[in-house]
Amino acid sequence: MKYDIYFHNDFDGRASAAVMLAFLQSRGDDIERFRSVTYGKEAKWYKMDYFTKGNPAIVVDFAYHPNATWWFDHHSTTFKEEKWGKDWGASFKPDKQRRLETHHPSACGLVYASLRRDFKWKAPKHLAEFVRIADKIDGAGYKTAKETLDMHDAGIEMNAYIEALDHTAKEDEHMIRLMAAKPLEKVLKDPSIARAVASLKKKVARSMAFYRKQLRVMGRLSFIDLTPDPLNGLLRYAPYYLYPKIVYNIRMKRKGTKWYLGVAANPWRRAENKIDIGALMKRYGGGGHHSVGATEFSTRAKALAAFGEIAMLVNQ
Repeated sequence: MKYDIYFHNDFDGRASAAVMLAFLQSRGDDIERFRSVTYGKEAKWYKMDYFTKGNPAIVVDFAYHPNATWWFDHHSTTFKEEKWGKDWGASFKPDKQRRLETHHPSACGLVYASLRRDFKWKAPKHLAEFVRIADKIDGAGYKTAKETLDMHDAGIEMNAYIEALDHTAKEDEHMIRLMAAKPLEKVLKDPSIARAVASLKKKVARSMAFYRKQLRVMGRLSFIDLTPDPLNGLLRYAPYYLYPKIVYNIRMKRKGTKWYLGVAANPWRRAENKIDIGALMKRYGGGGHHSVGATEFSTRAKALAAFGEIAMLVNQ
């Protein structure tokens, strides 16, 4: 059987898709279309007829849709408000093909554990590495902020390739098929990926200089407009390296025709975060977890207005 897969536009989403693909291939199935999705653009998503065209839909690491044939998510904000016309959260009943388990640091870990448990799947050994990396990235499991800036770790390199560059559907398919079939070390040796990572490494010093110049500190938080950043905001932990005492960072950048706004708590000062950031960003049409969340706006003015409101809240 052929499926279409929809995955969150980050490392965890793509790693989840790779695990799902490896599982399907072990059963003689495959994925025909690969589609990345992101918060703030999902108005059409919350319509019952979203999946009426194409193959049966698989959704990983993204908001619930009742017509998805397979669905796995670990975000506590996955069920949206009734303004979308349907209280899907109340109607959701978990089964082997639909899981919400928020205790997993990553959706990749949830997909991997569920398929092995519920379908007795003998997963290829290399996929455990992707789970470990996705858990570390999504759970901010780094020992220090400096560790995230060095670009020596294979997981950080792959995350850089995913986060700092825009990818076509064809590039996503190529990347995910590689991840489903090969260990990360071999994925990074793919010529197109290796060239891109080498180029990104050369830009790290320029990006750090940009952060030093443009980062604004306001009380308990810092703010930066990443639109001109040569690494497109990849060095997300740089604010905590430069200013270890800040509790929150708010990032803004342009993504195509939209303006992205991300809010995160300092992973090394978790105890000082008293706000459920995912729930906060849900108010703006986005989502996330307790310590991190994001959304997108149609204009820069709307993104800045939301930033002002959030800044006042976190500095109370």
